[in-house]
Amino acid sequence: MKTTHDTYKAFTEPLLIDVVGPDGMKRSIHAFPKVLESKAQVISGLEAFKLHLPRFLGQRRGEDLADPDSGSSLHSLLDTEDESHASEVVRRVAQEEIPRRFGKYLDALHAFDVTVHRDARTMSVALALTPHGAERVSWSFELHFPSGAKQERGTTHQLSSPQAMNEPRAAELIRIARRFYPSGFPSWEDDPDEPVLAYQRTPEHQRWEVAWEEALRWKHWASLMNDLRAAFPDGKMGSLTPAYHAACRFCCLYLEQSLPDGSQLVTRVAGAVSILAPLFLVYTTTQLLRPDATSTRPQLSFAVEPNRWTKPYEDKMAHHIERVFGYQPFPIDVADVPLPDLRVGDAHGQSTLLGALFMERNGLVNLP
Repeated sequence: MKTTHDTYKAFTEPLLIDVVGPDGMKRSIHAFPKVLESKAQVISGLEAFKLHLPRFLGQRRGEDLADPDSGSSLHSLLDTEDESHASEVVRRVAQEEIPRRFGKYLDALHAFDVTVHRDARTMSVALALTPHGAERVSWSFELHFPSGAKQERGTTHQLSSPQAMNEPRAAELIRIARRFYPSGFPSWEDDPDEPVLAYQRTPEHQRWEVAWEEALRWKHWASLMNDLRAAFPDGKMGSLTPAYHAACRFCCLYLEQSLPDGSQLVTRVAGAVSILAPLFLVYTTTQLLRPDATSTRPQLSFAVEPNRWTKPYEDKMAHHIERVFGYQPFPIDVADVPLPDLRVGDAHGQSTLLGALFMERNGLVNLP
């Protein structure tokens, strides 16, 4: 098995970029949308493209490397033992995504070389291309994949399959998502000079804002919190409302356990109620707070393990949400069904049903 410094020649022939703008015209690379590199520095044109491409290639695109139809994870790429398959993953990312996202600013991609350094968890990329309206250019950069950035993978992280994407439940939830999120409008095309971004001017986003206005006036929410405080008299119960930053309202039960070494194990049993669909989600995060003021990363798990000690709390919270709102549990097996063409908030990666109707995992886990 090869382990380090394995080089893949992703392209042996130039890849023609045939994507054009909505008016059928190519766009000069000098018109590439601006990137806000810092509060004092706004970069546009080819330099903005050079800044954005490494970030784009470093984004997570799924978890299942074995099934090319369900996406791939560049983080997981560094853990696979199948070098030839790893090469195919990178090639597929470049061949499918670069034309789709950047094509109207490019004429051709001439070379795309990848060198994997597994021990250092890095990937070096070198490419040469011809931007539209400019001469051929080439450059290289390095992507870092620290192990802490990997998404935790456990038995409760159920991945979507091609069958899940086509089943009636997922199809109906996708239909709902399309009512509130516009197609297109990738975040990297946002113009920081605009007071209101283009996607925020769409009818879909206006419906999303109306849904939030209504959710902030929910009379049932106060009733739910009163019921939960009565149901958990010995626990700290809180109401969290990240208004206009997600697609749900949160309630949270805090359970703290003191350990012999002076650490505290903090368990948060959370309930998320969607503002876009009659669905709710109950899940748990656990985190160790050490005496030296350091802590572990919060661990996320969904309420699907029958023997977990938190299950009675999760069941009781779910019971009260269902009784007060009349909502149904979100089918977690379709959580990762991708919504590749929808603009869901400020997400830079590929959105999912979970993120559209509630919040993506990295948001769910970061409870106060």
